[in-house]
Amino acid sequence: MSRYKVTLRNGTSSDRTFESDFQAVNETHRPTEPGAGIVKIDRYEDGGGVAGVWAAPATSRPSR
Repeated sequence: MSRYKVTLRNGTSSDRTFESDFQAVNETHRPTEPGAGIVKIDRYEDGGGVAGVWAAPATSRPSR
């Protein structure tokens, strides 16, 4: 099982363990409290690095 860092919209993050990237994305995208949406999931590599697994699409604001 691999360790993942799950980052929320409010800037907090937590480490979780999942069997695969698919499970990490699937399990973390269940309904949560309002405003606590997940913005990024990273997997910790064996060598100490971090690999991006999923990131929320960037939102753009119309220019004025």
